[in-house]
Amino acid sequence: MDHAQIQARVKELHKELWESKELLWPDRSVQPIQMLEPWAAARILGVQYDQMPTLGNSRFTKYRVAGALDRQANKIAVSTEFAPTTVRFTGAHEIGHWELHSDHVMHRDRPVKGLTLEPRPAQEREADYFAACFLMPAQLLANYFSQFFQTSIPLSIEDTVAFHLDPNDYQSLTLADSGSLVRELAVARCRSFGGNHFNSLAQIFRVSDLAMALRLKELGFIRWP
Repeated sequence: MDHAQIQARVKELHKELWESKELLWPDRSVQPIQMLEPWAAARILGVQYDQMPTLGNSRFTKYRVAGALDRQANKIAVSTEFAPTTVRFTGAHEIGHWELHSDHVMHRDRPVKGLTLEPRPAQEREADYFAACFLMPAQLLANYFSQFFQTSIPLSIEDTVAFHLDPNDYQSLTLADSGSLVRELAVARCRSFGGNHFNSLAQIFRVSDLAMALRLKELGFIRWP
């Protein structure tokens, strides 16, 4: 499945969340950034979503199970023994499998922290991309990005911008290799720019610094020379 197809399905799911917000959050008014919840997506899909203290070890390998899908039981489960950002991304990853891979009747996953540069099977990459699109929608992310960094996209990391991002070691940003994530990580973690203070993009979208950096790179929000 290509990225355009995954983006379209995520967009449809976001629309369904918005249209059902009064049912999902009956006691409060919510903003779009607050609606990006795997449990809410599961509710929309009519799937039971359980958060468990542990899901144990995989039967065939040594890794701890972080997420599980059981289509026959109509259930997704995630383990809360990991960092909250990992739990949340893993949950969105399982929603991705549910939506994209009907052949997954029983499926278990190791902890999923975000998009990764490491080689992974095609269906795992698709679920990762679904989760990234769901948790970090491109347009919503662009709105916060432009507001915080006072610029149109992409952001060019020249000397002045690099100094605002990291005044203690700005040259490491201007000299960074284009194959690295040094600049994207600096932007993902940044909490002060041009005299303004804010929660970082990673904090606002409640993902890991690495997940946010990889999403910024994938979307082309940072300009390289």
